[in-house]
Amino acid sequence: MSNVITPMSLNKLKCFFDKEAIDTINYFIAKSVFAQPELMAGQLPNPIQVPKEHIEQWVVQALNVTPVGAGSFPVDVISSDGWGADVKMLSCKVKDDKLATGESGETSLCGKFTGICSDLDTLFLDEDYNKIVKGFKNIYSKKITSVMKEKNLSHIYYFIVLRAGLKFYLCGMDVNVANIEKVKYLRNTDQNVWTKNFMEERYGSIRVYKSKKRMELRLRPKQWYQENLLYEFSLQGDVLVKGIKDIMKMNNNDKSESLRQHINYLIDVNF
Repeated sequence: MSNVITPMSLNKLKCFFDKEAIDTINYFIAKSVFAQPELMAGQLPNPIQVPKEHIEQWVVQALNVTPVGAGSFPVDVISSDGWGADVKMLSCKVKDDKLATGESGETSLCGKFTGICSDLDTLFLDEDYNKIVKGFKNIYSKKITSVMKEKNLSHIYYFIVLRAGLKFYLCGMDVNVANIEKVKYLRNTDQNVWTKNFMEERYGSIRVYKSKKRMELRLRPKQWYQENLLYEFSLQGDVLVKGIKDIMKMNNNDKSESLRQHINYLIDVNF
């Protein structure tokens, strides 16, 4: 593994997420769809919204691991087997109900408002892009090595849930911080500096984002899908069309019965 971040094979991913773990996450996805607001007639469905904290709890339940830290802590969960993982969620572009070409939304890998980050505007102005990359390499390296030492971890992983319209996917990545010195400057714009050797470009990009003062990860989900690196969850249900206010206009008995029937139907559809 010559890069810092490397895609996990589907077989390796399934070593963590066995059938029961996948069934657990399928249950939470169904619960999330169940909880989405109903649509009005003629309204297009909205992306399913799930807080990051809930995604982390999906993994806690699915893998029977311990939640740790909060906010910017380097990992979200720790296993008794001696590994830690950062759990993330990324939104993906969709075309004709399939993953589209292009990059996903972004997620932060590291950031700081002191040190190099406080000088970031000046470094961009001076076009000192190599120094920018070097500074963020140091921030990332310290972030990973410190948590490995503090929590006595042998491996760090990323587990990422991808949301693509009404579909959900799962992927994993290995982290090898020993390769951080191989990371170099690749290219830039006025607002971004891209790196090379952090991960293979066909899988995504890692860049320093000036205005947010952080280093971000974006994936190319279609490439992952084409290389069979994603687990696709089976979503049985859908966000239903129903005028809830019409129910609320009913008398109490009819309202209770109508809501009960509607909720039972939602359960039947999603579970």
